[in-house]
Amino acid sequence: MAIMSQLFWGVTIGALTSAFSFLAKGLAAIFGLGAVGWYGFRRHREKRARIDRKD
Repeated sequence: MAIMSQLFWGVTIGALTSAFSFLAKGLAAIFGLGAVGWYGFRRHREKRARIDRKD
């Protein structure tokens, strides 16, 4: 019975660890892509403002 309990505990903890790791990586990717997009949009807007001011 102790072996089954240890096996169940290991599988449960392994699954939870895997799930949280997957979610954390997904959130990191989403925030990373969002940050890159925001930075690019900001640079584009600033460049456009400089071009408009020259005219």
